[in-house]
Amino acid sequence: MNLQRVFAEPILGGNQSKRPQTMAYNISNLELKAAAQKLPPSPQIFAKLNKLLKDRNTSSKSIVNLVNTDPSLTAKVLKISNSMAFSSGTAVDSLEQAISRIGFAELFKVVGLAAASNVFARRNYTYGIDGWHFWENSVTSGLAMEALAKASGIDEKEAYTLGLLRTMGKTIVDACSQKFIVPPKFKASDETPLLEWEQENLGVTNPEAAAIVLEAWHFPEVAIEALRYQYAPEQAPTKNPHAYLLALSGAITENLGKGAPGEKSYWTITQKRMKEAGVDINALRAANREVKERIETLSGQLAA
Repeated sequence: MNLQRVFAEPILGGNQSKRPQTMAYNISNLELKAAAQKLPPSPQIFAKLNKLLKDRNTSSKSIVNLVNTDPSLTAKVLKISNSMAFSSGTAVDSLEQAISRIGFAELFKVVGLAAASNVFARRNYTYGIDGWHFWENSVTSGLAMEALAKASGIDEKEAYTLGLLRTMGKTIVDACSQKFIVPPKFKASDETPLLEWEQENLGVTNPEAAAIVLEAWHFPEVAIEALRYQYAPEQAPTKNPHAYLLALSGAITENLGKGAPGEKSYWTITQKRMKEAGVDINALRAANREVKERIETLSGQLAA
């Protein structure tokens, strides 16, 4: 499907020419898992929070105790809660006050924003992405997943979580590749398909790395498979609506100018992808409008 007819502006294109192969490496699963252990604990806390909130009997104290296990995460949650985006005028200085003011649902979103900041708000040298753009890419993907899930009837919190963690593999890969004498660097200007470049130069692709990390963190198999096949949901061994939603959220993220280098050729919008994700063109356009407004508001207020 012509994406210009979906979003009224081109978001894909470019020729798929290859560039000369540089020095190749082979990042092992053990290296990826070791790098994951050195990440801030916030993504795992965020995922555990999702499980807690599924239990209607979960108390505020349980949530506070979980988030407080990472002081850095707590500090950022309070900072975001006091931003114009969530503030009602009076500053909060504890998680208990934040929960009382914004409620469990909004707190979940805030913790997600804070977790994304802890992990992605730093320059990724391998992929040539600065920290702010990397954070915006993660958050836009999360918001797009949430909006699309709402339209398709899929659990919104699970979708939001997957969207935020979609690029986790790039963070892990970058941590591993920086140990090399000559770290490989992806150049979007060469228009080499991202997965092809990763396989040739790193021996692993970022969705494979993300899947390995989520597996080590004991995520559900459906979530692991969704991240693994986000660029090509049709290739998943079983039907996975979350994988199709990730592909469509990638198209929205790209269209809003928050895409990542080398990814745009993967985000084609087809009737099959929309059908398997449970959305139509109208829902896709509505999600695009909603996410545009929300990410512009968040970026403007949190950058201030």
